[in-house]
Amino acid sequence: MKKHFLSIVFLALIAFIIAPKVLSIIQGPAPTPNIFAAGYSIEQATQQSQTTGKPMLILVTADWCPPCQALKKGALADEKVNSWVKDNMVPVYLEESTNPDQIRLLPVNAYPTTLIIKDGKVLGQFTGNKSASGYLDRIKDLASKS
Repeated sequence: MKKHFLSIVFLALIAFIIAPKVLSIIQGPAPTPNIFAAGYSIEQATQQSQTTGKPMLILVTADWCPPCQALKKGALADEKVNSWVKDNMVPVYLEESTNPDQIRLLPVNAYPTTLIIKDGKVLGQFTGNKSASGYLDRIKDLASKS
């Protein structure tokens, strides 16, 4: 009886760990958030940043990454985040499957990574999914260092 119970607990734990990845694969990747609609490359964003004086917000993401999908559906879909980024930053979206060469040039060790860069200097970066208010607070704090 005890072995049977342990087997059930073990299988439930495995299902709990695997379920988010399976759901992410089934649902497919979240759409690219609207704040990245301009489609700036790093080069274009660098020029735009120099012209406007605004720092760049670079999101490095991967379609297979559940925290990336959650960030895109959550914080990056939030109107307050969108509005603040549009007014104060030059946004760049880098997807691992389509921009691997550009990503290799950046100090990225995990997905999703958000970097704030101005005048070629990384003002700060952070990884993972955050709530909309947490994401906004973090990017505001990093952008204020410029």
